[in-house]
Order: sequence, then C-alpha cells, then structure tokens
Amino acid sequence: MLFALNDASEEPRYRNLSFNAGTAAAYGLTKEQALQAITLNAAQILGIADKTGSIEKGKDANIIITDGDILDMKTSNVQFAFIQGREVSLENKQTQLYNRYQYKYHIK
Repeated sequence: MLFALNDASEEPRYRNLSFNAGTAAAYGLTKEQALQAITLNAAQILGIADKTGSIEKGKDANIIITDGDILDMKTSNVQFAFIQGREVSLENKQTQLYNRYQYKYHIK
C-alpha cells in the first residue's frame, strides 16, 4: 500500500515533517519506510516521481545534509540544503540574532 506522511500544521510550516516520520518509525515503521513516506512515496502520489523524491540521475537534486539522524529531533542539525542542486542559505532572523547575541555577550 502506497502512503505518505504530511504535516498540515500552519505554525511550523513543514519543519517538523522529518520528526513526524521519526515518530512513525518509533511506532512501527522502519526508518527506511518512514523516510520514503516523506520523499519518494509523496512524489509518487503527487505524480512527480520522475522529477523528485529519490536521488537519481536526471532528477532535481533536492537534498539536505545533517550532522545527525534526520528523523531524530535531538540529533538532527541541518548543515546544508540544496534545491535543484543549488545551495540554499540557512541563515534567517533567528540565526542572525543568535550570532549577534553571542558576539554581544562574548559567548564565542
């Protein structure tokens, strides 16, 4: 049976999708099934699996790289993100404030 996971919550805007997949893995899916439920399965259901959803030649290179388990909220820290093969800046207002106050209070 083909299925996908979704995070329809308006607040986090899909930021917790991988952690929802991790929760599904904790309740019975294998980690591979959980990851596939938010990548390839979703692409197949949407009819775009020929363009995205898995890492294959000719598909969009939409990839994130973490320093931990992508399905684990405690160990996952996104280091790099690529959309269609182009690196995307991970800097935002929160990272700017974090760096600003580290400098201001001599934490670094």
